[in-house]
Amino acid sequence: MEQRRHRVLVADDDPAICMLIETVLRRGPYEIKCCGDGESAILALDREGPFDMMICDFMLPGISGLDLIERVRSSEWGQVPILMISGHASQVTERARAAGADLFLNKPFTLSQLRNAVASLTAHISTS
Repeated sequence: MEQRRHRVLVADDDPAICMLIETVLRRGPYEIKCCGDGESAILALDREGPFDMMICDFMLPGISGLDLIERVRSSEWGQVPILMISGHASQVTERARAAGADLFLNKPFTLSQLRNAVASLTAHISTS
């Protein structure tokens, strides 16, 4: 029986980070959609949803990562698990949790840290 593919929305303005996340997760049961800013992520949720989880950078052009999380939490997609990533952990971790992030990864993160965080957020999703 084939494992269900989990749809992951990634909002990060760094193409190298998007490519890294996509390359690492694509090997598992994940289908990745990358967006370079918060507005594109909101549009993707609206037009291409539902997604099983979201990975969001703190520093995004336009809508910040925190604002994006708050908008998602107050929308019809409010229950989607969210992993926030940032190179500013000391300034961001508590703010990310307060905004509604489920997990936080500090950049640079290891590939196993990324895999483990995503696996823990998608573990509750049933397979088919």
